[in-house]
Amino acid sequence: MKKCITLDPLYEEFEPLLDALGIVLVDLEHSENPYECKIIAIVTMKTGEIGVAETAKVFKLIRTRMELKLAPETDLNLEVSTPGLQRKIRDCYEFTIFVGKRVRLYDLLIGSWVSGIIEKVDEESVYLTSVLDEDNEQLDEELVIKFETIQKAKLEYIWEESKHAK
Repeated sequence: MKKCITLDPLYEEFEPLLDALGIVLVDLEHSENPYECKIIAIVTMKTGEIGVAETAKVFKLIRTRMELKLAPETDLNLEVSTPGLQRKIRDCYEFTIFVGKRVRLYDLLIGSWVSGIIEKVDEESVYLTSVLDEDNEQLDEELVIKFETIQKAKLEYIWEESKHAK
């Protein structure tokens, strides 16, 4: 699992500005050549749900700042979106954003997929509660998983805990 998004210069530039708006920068990808600059920003709210109005604010903020930085002949291709219900977690930092949410991950030590609610995160590990194994059977009440043993991870959304499934 990577630990690098917070070291990205664009992340360092935009994160405090978005933080002042109550918006969290989840992920930021960018590539640049002499003719085009492409930026994909994934954002969410500190509290509550994010909507179109908030993503539009982020779009305007990033676009304005980047247009000042880029050469006039460089096209800016900018995309701002939300993490989605089943976002693939790419960086250890993201676990801190999604505390209280259910996550599904593949742990190399356990050798299978496990699911749990993120209780807390420290420098080396993620702490899960209400842990289920890949067959949705109760595994543990609490489980500590080191980042170095996580091969894949994503948010997991259980549709109303199957109340209406037939």
